[in-house]
Amino acid sequence: MDKTIKQLLENSSLEELAIPSNIAYGKKIFERHGIEIVLNTGHEVEAWVGGLTGDSKSGGGTRRHTWFYSKQSRLKWHCSGNPKDHDIFCKHCVALACELLK
Repeated sequence: MDKTIKQLLENSSLEELAIPSNIAYGKKIFERHGIEIVLNTGHEVEAWVGGLTGDSKSGGGTRRHTWFYSKQSRLKWHCSGNPKDHDIFCKHCVALACELLK
């Protein structure tokens, strides 16, 4: 059976997944409670992330639909803010990861 999203995140580090600026901005979104989880089955998590006032450094920016899922015991993700077929682990993904790991 596939590992849960939380297990996959616990076995990774944000530094492996994201660039430093996305880690910093994502943590600000998390600290300001900018995550609304709409689905969490353990193996799939969907959330609305962001949509806060202020600049990027304070966690401000556009609200995005962010999705984590496990496939063959690997963490996969998608954020509606990323261009097609270019799924980086963005600030929205970092914020969602922080929420799931708290």
